[in-house]
Amino acid sequence: MELKLTTNSTFEMDFMDIIRLFSPHIEVCEQGLPCDIEIKCCENAGKITDYSTYNNAKITIKSGEYIACENLDITGLSDIKSKSELKRLSKVMLYDYIASITGITLPYGSLTGIRPTKLYHERQADNGDAYEYFTNFLRVSKESTDLISNICENQQGIYSLDESEVDFFVNIPICVSRCSYCSFIAAELGKIKHWVAPYVAQLIREIERAKKLVNQSSYKVRSIYVGGGTPTSLSEKDFRRVISSLASIECDEFTVEAGRPDTISREKLDTMRDSGVTRISINPQSFNDNTLDSVGRGHSSQMIYDVYKMAREYTFDINMDLIAMLPDESLQDFKYSVDEAVKLAPDNITVHTLAIKKGSKLKLASYDNNGDDLAASMVDYSRAAIESAGYKPYYMYKQKYMSGNLDNTGYMKEGKACIYNIDIMEETHTVIACGAGGISKRVFHSEGRIERLANPKGMDVYMEREEKIDVDKNKFFG
Repeated sequence: MELKLTTNSTFEMDFMDIIRLFSPHIEVCEQGLPCDIEIKCCENAGKITDYSTYNNAKITIKSGEYIACENLDITGLSDIKSKSELKRLSKVMLYDYIASITGITLPYGSLTGIRPTKLYHERQADNGDAYEYFTNFLRVSKESTDLISNICENQQGIYSLDESEVDFFVNIPICVSRCSYCSFIAAELGKIKHWVAPYVAQLIREIERAKKLVNQSSYKVRSIYVGGGTPTSLSEKDFRRVISSLASIECDEFTVEAGRPDTISREKLDTMRDSGVTRISINPQSFNDNTLDSVGRGHSSQMIYDVYKMAREYTFDINMDLIAMLPDESLQDFKYSVDEAVKLAPDNITVHTLAIKKGSKLKLASYDNNGDDLAASMVDYSRAAIESAGYKPYYMYKQKYMSGNLDNTGYMKEGKACIYNIDIMEETHTVIACGAGGISKRVFHSEGRIERLANPKGMDVYMEREEKIDVDKNKFFG
């Protein structure tokens, strides 16, 4: 079915996110069925930018013979809060309309944001009715709300709103090869070898300045996270230089996203041990060799087992990632990967649902991941199998263009939660970020806002702007 969407509000992109949830059943087209969403504040139907000057609002959806109206009292709310409440109700109303004409309901209802658990925490703290709000108002299914609620409960003891604590992020946007589903800004090692040495040198200088910033601001570092890309794509020498530069930072958790088994060596494991690393990832994505080959992983399933066995000689907590809905994988293929991961018994297992995003080879090849029933079956199986093995869900996030409008969920053994994963998904802590593409954040809980400062994404631009990056960061955290 095709819709022609018109609205007088500034929420058009948010409405498009709702419509996208129902793709391919609903598409937007200039010749489609007219659907008009109008928001009036005190009879003002024009474009409104400051909602705090109004007391009441009326939202109307008209499409053919369908009409729905809702009134919303925004008396005394700030402009940000008024806008948020109007946007949320408008999205629910549009969701209800499309659900009525398609006969389709979705597991996460009208939610389009990537952090459902963050909203659940906030609603529970403000009103104490988060469960009812999700199921009755946002139209989230009971099963999905149960998952969100359980995750929030499992975060107890780690979830914190302490503004004196920070996370320290280091980005190494380099991989040995590019997987077909990857949309990260990461360069292939073979194409940028001449940049690696100067990049590492500048990154270490930025790390040293950031360490001084931490001390000057009297921050306590909760966690260090070295991500990418695949940091272990670096040579043993360059990898040791970066990781050892972080060893002097006192923190509760030090994670390195080792990721690709074909980049992990005993020397790099020794470097991480000697530098105080407490957690690493070894990410199969799949245990099926045909799949690994087709998505460009560059390693075999046997290499996963061999590297995992070697890493278990150390004391690291280990995470493993799997992806549901990889190209040409059947339910049985995915079940096999889940079962193999469970047999190995890593400390964390994260199950991602494939999202086709700009910049990935799958997107460029027009790969279609619309297999809602298959995706749901894969995710349902993984949840049952992993939880029955004693793991608990402890963080989640959603992305646009995900198969079946589902989620990415991380599971932990008891007491083995990754602090950084919780902090970054719930946006509870300030982040000091180093490296190309790194995004620093300042979180102001009392004011309900977050400020961001992004380093240049490209390694070449990053290396051209060292002085500016330093000035901007000092000003940002000043």
